[in-house]
Amino acid sequence: MRSIAQWRDEVLPRQLARLAVSWWRWSTDRQAFWPLLSRTSAHIALVIAACLALLLSTVRAPVWAARPLTSAADLFAHQNTTRNTQAALAEIAARNGRAAKPNPWAPITLRADPHTEIPKRPRLGIITYTVQLGDTVLGIAAQFDLEPTTIMWANPAVEDAPDLLRIGQELIILPVDGVYHTVKENETLESIAKKYKVEVEAITSCPYNPLQPPDFAIEPGMKLIIPGGRKPWVPKVVTSYTGPIPQGARGTGLFQWPVLGTLTQGYWYGHRAVDIAVPVGTAVRAADGGFVSFAGWTDIGYGYLIVIDHANGFATYYAHLSNIYVTAGQKVERGQVIGAAGNTGWSTGPHLHFEIRYMGVPQNPRAYLP
Repeated sequence: MRSIAQWRDEVLPRQLARLAVSWWRWSTDRQAFWPLLSRTSAHIALVIAACLALLLSTVRAPVWAARPLTSAADLFAHQNTTRNTQAALAEIAARNGRAAKPNPWAPITLRADPHTEIPKRPRLGIITYTVQLGDTVLGIAAQFDLEPTTIMWANPAVEDAPDLLRIGQELIILPVDGVYHTVKENETLESIAKKYKVEVEAITSCPYNPLQPPDFAIEPGMKLIIPGGRKPWVPKVVTSYTGPIPQGARGTGLFQWPVLGTLTQGYWYGHRAVDIAVPVGTAVRAADGGFVSFAGWTDIGYGYLIVIDHANGFATYYAHLSNIYVTAGQKVERGQVIGAAGNTGWSTGPHLHFEIRYMGVPQNPRAYLP
């Protein structure tokens, strides 16, 4: 279909020229009858044709071609205009007491985001994961969209030593957050639910548990997932010094960094300390003044450990040491060298495991360190 501008610029001049020539020929054939009239009328027709052509050449034809949407702003404005128009039509129809009809001439708009988001689908059951190089409890939990405690509470070896993962180690991965419990003698669903602070219905309604209604019978050795269940934190305890406290062995309450290195693991439920990577042999200093309440080897993962009691409710732990330079009952000053960093106990590399406890409860060291 020809546009108005094309018709004005090409077709109209040709048609006017043809009309003028036809009029001139017609008038020439009749010169014998109307010599003066025919010649005059021919000139008048030519003048009229020229005037029309000149007049129409100044008229601008509207541009009907749609401008392409070249940016996100254009697309957004176009979509808003379409929505506003449809909303206005719907409002007018509602006022007139009839339902709004869809506009067949409404333009089709494109979505601003052409990408399709694939929803996360729940796992169908318990799976086994093999530990890879560089894996951590936190990283594995994030990979399966679970809490780190769920990884711990489904794997006793990880719960005992969350810092220590071995390449090739197989871990149980639950489909939901919670605790993986093995039924023991004389246990009931009520006692299990109470232990993990959940309702009995949370256990019986879990589709992953092998429980059959209406009695939901359990037997020793049966494995149950406790959705939303939690275990209480049990701090590791070492034998503390019971002798006389040295005079003036009291902390200031202001702590300093025991070593300067790279923070490789922070404070979380399964790791209530900070790990600072340093070379073996790096000097470890007392974070505050006090007296040594423990200095020696442990069998609970710490390796060589020093505990300083600051006699104000605080105590600090320095674990995985390679050397110990103090003895139990000795007074120490803030900043005094007490040992050397190492890689003993449940450790995967040279670092200092540093804890701050208040009244026996582990605290986040980052809240106290400068």
